[in-house]
Amino acid sequence: MADDRPQAPLGAPDPDEETEALQRAERRRRRTRARQSLVFVAIFLVVLGIGIGAAGVNRGWWAGPFGADAPGSAEPSASCPTATTVPVDAAGVEVSVLNATTRAGLAGGVAQELTARGVVVGAVANAPEGTQVPGAAQILHGPEGERAAQGLASVAPGAELVRDDQRAGPAVDLVLGEAWTQLEPADTPLTASVVPDPASVPAGCPAVTPAPTTPAP
Repeated sequence: MADDRPQAPLGAPDPDEETEALQRAERRRRRTRARQSLVFVAIFLVVLGIGIGAAGVNRGWWAGPFGADAPGSAEPSASCPTATTVPVDAAGVEVSVLNATTRAGLAGGVAQELTARGVVVGAVANAPEGTQVPGAAQILHGPEGERAAQGLASVAPGAELVRDDQRAGPAVDLVLGEAWTQLEPADTPLTASVVPDPASVPAGCPAVTPAPTTPAP
């Protein structure tokens, strides 16, 4: 019996094959969209993680990855104590002025200026024979006279603090050297630097050091 179904023209694509090709193309498009979605989600999560990590380090929730919170490397902040400058009462400073130079009357002139500022001046004399002062002046003091020595140094340019732990009492000696010029202007206040107790400094804060002091020989 003859087949009466219409015959596809020669060279025309098979409908079944065309449908299958369309389905394959659609599956490829879906896989491509799925991969793009996964990449987008992964990038979003990475950016979100970096943002949360940076915020955590900035707020101190955890340590940074590069040792920013290692002991001794913390930046000075409001929580890190620093040295404090305090006024020194001139009337509480007792000083002997000694001349270690060949300039006659040097100790007397400096003593008069200190008295005019309210400093209590004791002995005014030449320094013991053989005294060597390498710079402008030296301020000799014991443990009790540390604050007074700092106050005096704040108006005596170039003066070196020399501490003698065996020296008793708060009185100090101002020994003038050849490089001495003059005191600071008369309206310059006496000040001292107070440093916090090392035990009270939090870990990670920079060390706060007192004014440089040379031990007495």
